[in-house]
Amino acid sequence: MSEISVRPRIRHEVAEEPDKVREMLIAHEQNHNQDLMFSKKHNHCTIEIHPSQQHYWSPYATFNLEKTENGTIVRGIVGPRPNLWASFMVLYVFSLASFTITAVIGTGMLSLNKSGLLLYISPVFLFLFVAIYFAAQIGKNKASNQTKQIKQFIEEALISNDLSPK
Repeated sequence: MSEISVRPRIRHEVAEEPDKVREMLIAHEQNHNQDLMFSKKHNHCTIEIHPSQQHYWSPYATFNLEKTENGTIVRGIVGPRPNLWASFMVLYVFSLASFTITAVIGTGMLSLNKSGLLLYISPVFLFLFVAIYFAAQIGKNKASNQTKQIKQFIEEALISNDLSPK
């Protein structure tokens, strides 16, 4: 398994204005237009894997160019697409809530000398939670090379143009 990081963060400080940083990212995009799709709107940017190389687990990066006194901070997140992220969160909440509810009701019924069948069904939801976790880890491992590719794109764009503060 990979290290524990839910969604890797991007944070770089550069000594240029946000407009200049955006221009450098756009210029660097020309070298990667077969691999990545870069979109920008004002100071908000997104990077996606090119559709020809995308798969279900392909990552998505979103970041902002924040103006500071010393230049610009490039800050964002690399992670799964928002709909995939939301799906997994819903599945996690469903499995844990179902486990808790069936365990509590089953224990209550057992203490009332009634059938505690729900208590014995509750581990199924715990198993479901563990299965969802491992599925997410497998997906994270499948997306790791593309995640590194996106992070490397941003680092190369900022470093290759000598934008880093000295």
